[in-house]
Amino acid sequence: MFAALGANVFAFSVDEPAQREAARSAVEKHRVRREQKVEAVALDVSDREAVERVLSAAAVSFGPPDVVLCSAGIGGAVYFENLSFERFDRTMQINLYGTRHTIAALLPFMKGRGGQIVTVSSMSGLIGLVGYTAYATSKFAVVGFSQSLRAELKRYGIWVSVLCPPQVATPLLEKADRDKPPETKAINDRAGLLQPAEVAAAIVRGIEKKQFLIIPGRRARLFHLFHRLAPTWRERLTDRVVRRFRRS
Repeated sequence: MFAALGANVFAFSVDEPAQREAARSAVEKHRVRREQKVEAVALDVSDREAVERVLSAAAVSFGPPDVVLCSAGIGGAVYFENLSFERFDRTMQINLYGTRHTIAALLPFMKGRGGQIVTVSSMSGLIGLVGYTAYATSKFAVVGFSQSLRAELKRYGIWVSVLCPPQVATPLLEKADRDKPPETKAINDRAGLLQPAEVAAAIVRGIEKKQFLIIPGRRARLFHLFHRLAPTWRERLTDRVVRRFRRS
């Protein structure tokens, strides 16, 4: 999406080299200027020292970032009684600390020139659901982190947005659905399923409007509004879904 707007793009992930190269090539096809830079590198966002080293070098090579999108994350739903400490901790390390490490590494390059930071939470960062004691904890933390960061960075002309999408049709979702408790999937489905392009368009609109909370998808926005205006009724609705599956 940013390449089509003429931006240089520096991406990082822990994907296999072939997947990373495929992603880089897909982004490169949307370049509108020959001199645009597109690069994708291997990076584990839970490794603070590696994040500082790689992103500092990228900021020197590419120039200070105008937009930082913190989209690295892992999901999965499991009942708390079956949730190992190692899995809980890994979820925090990537979803929360990875967001923190990325912003901490790039913030010194953004101060004095402004820019936009977009963190990625989830509808599960606004509404806690069965099976998400690790995932929702990390995503609620991202929302709180982003709210505090927004208040701190406005003085530097840096705007902060937090993206809270419902389910997005990606290979990660397909993998997660195989192990997801059925009641969790049923509740997720009520908020809708979006295509990656829809989420990308919502991010661009949110950046243009300097919008803090970005919730893509009409059904997701209505579900969030229902939760805010009538939380007790929303809880009754989801509890009914859980009871139905527990009886089956």
